[in-house]
Amino acid sequence: MADSPAVADAARFGGRTVVSTRAMASVAHQAATEVPGVALVSRSGLLGRLTGLLPGSGTAAGVASAEVATGSTAIELRLAVRWPRPVAQVAEEARRHVRSRVEELTGYVVNRLDIVVDVLADERSGGGRAG
Repeated sequence: MADSPAVADAARFGGRTVVSTRAMASVAHQAATEVPGVALVSRSGLLGRLTGLLPGSGTAAGVASAEVATGSTAIELRLAVRWPRPVAQVAEEARRHVRSRVEELTGYVVNRLDIVVDVLADERSGGGRAG
């Protein structure tokens, strides 16, 4: 397998670029907001308080996490999909777009991109309901 752009640049310029897990998660989160049908929900407000009460609810919709290795990353996105959009279609579009943007903006290869749809958001009100 060929080296990632980040590894190739390091060899050419005699250094390396390191992207933190927090920055990688932020890039993935922002890229997901660019996908039609994705309605990321923050932890603020009632949803955030309720999410903390649910079993296994260490994370809420709208959260991204990443594991970063040399030149590659694995990402998990927890997001909301606008109702009545097809969940599988929106998730696949998000997967393609986020992978492309992360690789373009960071130079890291996305080895794995898991998408968890936590919430369906009402298209009219912009609110969400737990799935």
